[in-house]
Amino acid sequence: MNKFVILIPSFNDWDCLNLLIPQIDYAIKDINNEISILIINDGSTLKNNLSFKKILKLKNIEVLNLKKNVKAQIAIATGLSYLKKNNFKGGIIVMDADGQDDPKNLVDIINEAKKEPEKTITINRTKRDDGLFFQILYQAYLYITFFLTWKYLKYGVYSYLHFTSLDKILSTNDINLAYVGSLAKHFRKKKIIYAPRKKRILGKSQNNYFSLIHFALKVISVFKNRVLVTSLMFMLFNFLLFDFNVYLIIILLLLLFFNIMVFSIATKINKSELVKNILANVGYIESVKN
Repeated sequence: MNKFVILIPSFNDWDCLNLLIPQIDYAIKDINNEISILIINDGSTLKNNLSFKKILKLKNIEVLNLKKNVKAQIAIATGLSYLKKNNFKGGIIVMDADGQDDPKNLVDIINEAKKEPEKTITINRTKRDDGLFFQILYQAYLYITFFLTWKYLKYGVYSYLHFTSLDKILSTNDINLAYVGSLAKHFRKKKIIYAPRKKRILGKSQNNYFSLIHFALKVISVFKNRVLVTSLMFMLFNFLLFDFNVYLIIILLLLLFFNIMVFSIATKINKSELVKNILANVGYIESVKN
């Protein structure tokens, strides 16, 4: 496999990209493969100010402009759909625009991909440079997700896919809910690279606690049927072992509410006009010059 494309969803992260892309170019300086970047401009409200003095290794840097902001998950799905439609034949690396995904790991990803091109690769986080409260919430998310879905999802969007995997990951709307959840659901056997998650390269995160909780719910919604089965098993277990009391009723009501919420999130995304014809939101593509 000779070609790789680095797919980066972005919303108003032009300044970060101006710093990140030269770092990517430097990180891959010794790799003898054709490597390009495809930025998915997710309806940014700030003007594209990408400008580079000297890019040596990257073959192309292109921006796929979306007409409407659809958030990162659907933006990734749009980028993958675009590559599939245009018959891209090669490896696809997905990473964030904010610099928290270390470009240095690209060397390991590409080297591993050359050994087993069709095997999906995830970058599992060994540590995070976040505040204590966020880390507590993150661990709670990991444990709750594992309990409900039987998946321990200690990785983000930083990952590798072979072009032959596009049919599978795009075969359902799971990816529009959560790319991470879709990877876990559709690709059981994955290669893992362990690496720390860096600090944001510039500025402050656009996410808040509410958006992060909503994202966690979307990840869980990918496994809505499994969550329902787990909830029913938990209810049955409690009915058999414990006396019926007010605390048990509260727990059951909370589980019922949680399942309704999870199914509602999945239904809302699946019925969205933005995902029924996802490529209709693609505007134009532009090339970035040195």
